[in-house]
Amino acid sequence: VLEGTATELATGLINGNNLRAIRRHCAELTQAARSGDIDDYLRKNHDFKFSIYRHCGNEQMIFLIETVWMQVGPFLRNLRIGFEDDLAGILGIDYHEEVVAAIEVQDGERARAAIVRDIDEGATHILKQIKFPELRH
Repeated sequence: VLEGTATELATGLINGNNLRAIRRHCAELTQAARSGDIDDYLRKNHDFKFSIYRHCGNEQMIFLIETVWMQVGPFLRNLRIGFEDDLAGILGIDYHEEVVAAIEVQDGERARAAIVRDIDEGATHILKQIKFPELRH
């Protein structure tokens, strides 16, 4: 909800150099996946998303997103599970280019939907792949 809303709010406010920076971050993120470097991919994922969020005009929302990222961040390393031999496979659950395309035409609803889909599919992938220890009562 937070990231989708921040993306939608930012969409109408992003232009010129900011849009070029977002496109560059998107390309760098794709390249990091193709190079197979999960650490670089996670850094570029952060750079890409926050290059959008910081334009939403709501510092409290950005603070909340950062707080959630600090809690979820350690689990994001598990995105690599299932893609060990080819991290580029992660691009199949990556909707960053769709986010950029929506921002380019200032379609906030579409940008929101793409960022939410990106997050949802990443979370679904992690939950399918990760093995949690069984709880004993």
